[in-house]
Amino acid sequence: MKSNLSIFAIVLFSAVLQTAFAGDLSNIRGVGMGRTINAVSRGIDALGINPANLAIPDQGNFNLNLAPTGIRVSTELLTYGLYKEYFTGVDSVGKRWAKRLEPVDIDNILSQMPELSKTRVEAEMMLGGASFQHPLVGGIGFAIIEHAGVVTTLSKDFFRMAAFGLEPAGSVYAFDGTDATAWWYCEYNLSYGRKLPVDIKFLKDLYAGMGIKFIRGYGISQTIKQKSSFGNYPDPANSTQYTLRGNIDFLTTHAGVDFMNENSHASATPFPDPIGKGTGFDVGLSGELINGVRVAVSVTDIGKITWDKNIIESYGGGSINITGDFNNLKDTMKSIVKGKTRPGNAFDTHLPTKLRLGFVTEASEIPGLKFLPGKFILAFDYLQGFNESLGNTTKPRFSLGTEYRVFHVLPLRTGLAFGGGDKVRWAFGFGLDLHYFSLDFATDNFGMFFIPNSFQTVSFSMGMKIRV
Repeated sequence: MKSNLSIFAIVLFSAVLQTAFAGDLSNIRGVGMGRTINAVSRGIDALGINPANLAIPDQGNFNLNLAPTGIRVSTELLTYGLYKEYFTGVDSVGKRWAKRLEPVDIDNILSQMPELSKTRVEAEMMLGGASFQHPLVGGIGFAIIEHAGVVTTLSKDFFRMAAFGLEPAGSVYAFDGTDATAWWYCEYNLSYGRKLPVDIKFLKDLYAGMGIKFIRGYGISQTIKQKSSFGNYPDPANSTQYTLRGNIDFLTTHAGVDFMNENSHASATPFPDPIGKGTGFDVGLSGELINGVRVAVSVTDIGKITWDKNIIESYGGGSINITGDFNNLKDTMKSIVKGKTRPGNAFDTHLPTKLRLGFVTEASEIPGLKFLPGKFILAFDYLQGFNESLGNTTKPRFSLGTEYRVFHVLPLRTGLAFGGGDKVRWAFGFGLDLHYFSLDFATDNFGMFFIPNSFQTVSFSMGMKIRV
């Protein structure tokens, strides 16, 4: 039982702490506004969001981003309250000792899990980025952006098996719906936007833009299928004999750069040779209506990555019907669950294609808010994914965000986000915005500071920018 508990803890926290969903986390201003960014983004922040916004005049003609980074962890497996209760140890004589989980403790943890638990960790870093804007030339930007992530969906039976294993009284486990995807790739984004020479009665201006992305893929792992189930059944006539019955049917594909291969002697490097390559595109429009509302629409990450090196498939298939000693069956089960491996063929992965629609206006354009001192903006975004690839989701997301500057150098930001496969999130951010330099901080889930025992999402983003 003790070994099973250790396995249970390892599996649980591997899922919570080592999972990722790359998104818009390097856009620090947008994160603080609940990721409400389509009509708001300017300069280098517009890359990957809406290239048309590159050409809209903003503070300074030249922007240089200094490695903005965002990390976000969310899980349905357990709350922070459960984590504190069972996995932070117990006090004894001035020290904290590991808490031994009894069957009743594990039952309590499992009772609070959904049948299928989704866990994500989002990580994104802009290694370097710069943009230039001029009324005659338009706006041009270039950035190198790292994306890494894991999304797992785990059956509750996965944790039951890890905790209890094959039970002497008999047990049945089903893994339908279990899925895991992990990825690591880098995009080299070159985008251009400009004002269109058109005269439309209801528009003050209209900008258009396009971006091209050259993709270098470093790692991919994905579940192709998982429809496995099995159980052990005691023999009524012989207390030492059991029958292991079930169906094993799974297929996963993995590929990684050389230093990720356990049989390789290659050392880790910041820019390894890729095992996959691809191309992506962004397109966008942005126009201000005569009532002062700016409308922006874009489609981002149109394209795919082709993985053609170091591909390994793990698979298992067939029916199980084995009778034997209880301990021997446990060894057989471990071998069956592990499966076999074989070289795989090249395959494609679609980029996380999204439709973005956004609106932004200032308080001076809204009746009832004109009395506010300083500058207050209100924005709304609708995000619709077109696939479930690389952490993307087809569940729509809506967000409402604000930025308020009583003093121009001290922006305060907040926002609410709904949908996208997550619970309602309350975001918050702030910054120091000087003429030539800005420093920004944000969290996608500010509510975790007010309801710490029940929160299931941790998020933090920060970045610096130089303007000339």
